[in-house]
Formats: sequence, C-alpha cells, structure tokens
Amino acid sequence: MSFDLVRAVRWTAIAAGVVGYPLLAHYSAATAAFATFPSLGLTVSLAPLLAGLLWVSWHSPRRLGMLLLCAAVCVLLWGFWEALERNFAWVYFIQHAGTNVMLAAVFGLTLTRGRQPLCTRVAEVVRGRLAPDVLRYTRAVTLAWTLFFLGISLVSTALFLSASIDAWSIFANFLWLPLILLMFVAEHLVRLRMLPHLEQHNIMDSILAFWKTAKVPPASSTHTC
Repeated sequence: MSFDLVRAVRWTAIAAGVVGYPLLAHYSAATAAFATFPSLGLTVSLAPLLAGLLWVSWHSPRRLGMLLLCAAVCVLLWGFWEALERNFAWVYFIQHAGTNVMLAAVFGLTLTRGRQPLCTRVAEVVRGRLAPDVLRYTRAVTLAWTLFFLGISLVSTALFLSASIDAWSIFANFLWLPLILLMFVAEHLVRLRMLPHLEQHNIMDSILAFWKTAKVPPASSTHTC
C-alpha cells in the first residue's frame, strides 16, 4: 500500500476508535447491558489498558521481557475474571480517573526545578527559541493543564461515588474529549490576549506539536523561567 493510503487507513481507524469506543463503553456501563453482558463491559474497560501496555512493550528496548509481562498480566486477569466482571464499573473508573492523574503528573513534573515545562517544549517545537515573556506564559500554561487534568479526575471521582453510573459515564465518555478540545480553544484565546505581538498559529498546530513532543524524549535541559 502507498504511504498516503496507510496514513488514511490509520486516521480512519483512529477516528473510528475515538467515536466508537465511548459509545460502546457507555452502552456496556450505563444501559441494561451492565447486568446482562458484564463480560462485554469488562472487555471494553480493559481494552485501552491492555492496548497501551502492549504498545509500550512492543516499543520497549526490552521487548521480550515486556511481552512476557503482558502475557502474565493477561493470565492474572483471566484468573480473576469473574470477580472483575462483578466490579467492572470500577475498572472503567480507575482507567478514566487514573489516566487524568497520570496526565496531570506528566505536565506537573516538568514544573519541578531543573526541568523544562512541557508547554515550553511544545512551543519550541512550533516556534524555535522563545522570548522571556513567552517562557513565563508557557510555564503558566503547563500549570493550567496540570490543574485541568487534576480537576477532571476529581469530578470523575465525585460523580462515580455520589451520582448515578449514567451521569458518570456521560461525563467520562462524552464530555472528557470535548473538554480537552475546549481547553485548547481557551488557551488559544488567552494567548491572543496575553501575547498579541506573538506570531499566531492555529489550534491544530498546537495539538500536532503536543503529539510530536510526546513521541520525542525530552532533551536534558535546565531551561526554566
């Protein structure tokens, strides 16, 4: 297949997953399927975790050892399958809240002394060398994303523990991604106001820069502002 066809297939699969997974997750967690097809709910709830572990294992320099770890995890899950089926809503919750805590840590840890804030790295991918006011701004944006993901995890926890599974599922499956996109839009508007002199790039540039930065290990840096 040509490169363009491979890329088209890849993005089609990603789009199908982005749309299809939340629908399937909500169906299995917040409808009659919750009681009648618990195996579906558990399978769907575990799929992202296992897919992520498999991806990390395949790209690890210790591929064989990591793949053996994947196999061990699968055996362990099979051994506790019935117990997990009875509590698969908790698997959904841990996946969602845990993902947001992890994302908050990814941003927040780059704010520690001697580290380069993540949004500074992203801005340098797009713009090159940054002026001092831009460095201060990107550090503040990194803090904002840290607090955003912590807030999402707290709302997820509050809804899961105190509201119906339907309410939690709507938030986790249908509002989470739009809220992230809304955060990108809000940051773009704030940047227009705070740094009007800065050459502006569209929101998609920022999203693609985040993706590119996530795939490239950070260079050692003590660049802070």
